[in-house]
Amino acid sequence: MNPDIHPEAAVAPGYLANHAARAFNRMVDARLRDHGLTLALIGPLLLLSWKGAMLQRDIVRASAVKQPAMVALLDKLQGMSLIEREVLPSDKRAAAVRLTAAGENAAAIGRRVLLDVNAVGVTGFTQEEAALFVGFLDRLIANLDAPIE
Repeated sequence: MNPDIHPEAAVAPGYLANHAARAFNRMVDARLRDHGLTLALIGPLLLLSWKGAMLQRDIVRASAVKQPAMVALLDKLQGMSLIEREVLPSDKRAAAVRLTAAGENAAAIGRRVLLDVNAVGVTGFTQEEAALFVGFLDRLIANLDAPIE
């Protein structure tokens, strides 16, 4: 048991999941840094790589990032030439967003880093243990996402 963690927190699934997420995010960001990327930046890139071109508003709806922060991320990605935005002729308020070739490459780097860091996270686990762990996390999330009665 880690002496820097309160004993009650050390056995609390919510605390441990949050702590694991922060450690995961730090490792991902550290590995992306050499590529000029961050975890925040690869989110929209991976979504566009998966779904193809999307309306900007749909990118916001599909992510946990709020509208103003997503607009700032997309501005940065466009400035890095990783995405292109095109105003729709039918609706001047809507913009279609698509990856550039450099954006496809950045998405591939992000995907590889995420897979690699996930593999680090389950180092020493058997395949069965890793599958059980994922199942337990799915159940934890489902329990916490369930409506409060």
